[in-house]
Amino acid sequence: MTRKDSVRAATHTAKDSVRHAAEVVAPYAGTAKDAAVHYAHETRTRLAPKVSAATRQARSSAGEQYHAHLAPRLEHVRESLPPKVDQAAARARAAAEPVRDE
Repeated sequence: MTRKDSVRAATHTAKDSVRHAAEVVAPYAGTAKDAAVHYAHETRTRLAPKVSAATRQARSSAGEQYHAHLAPRLEHVRESLPPKVDQAAARARAAAEPVRDE
């Protein structure tokens, strides 16, 4: 047997081993996939309401913090600005409105 024949035989044996392993594992892989889909759906069903509630709470808390702490400071800073800066900011906001609306 030449070296080429030996390599061909080893390749053939390896291919057979891989095919056999794929046949043995295939049913388990399908079952694992089905289980993963089931668990993902169950997790989403259980967590979605909690995530939504947490999102609402965070949004509410952020709004409260803005109005209670940040808005007064921003207003104070705005009142401290020279009139020309405030006018430039107003022009910039006006220019940005069409883009924001889109």
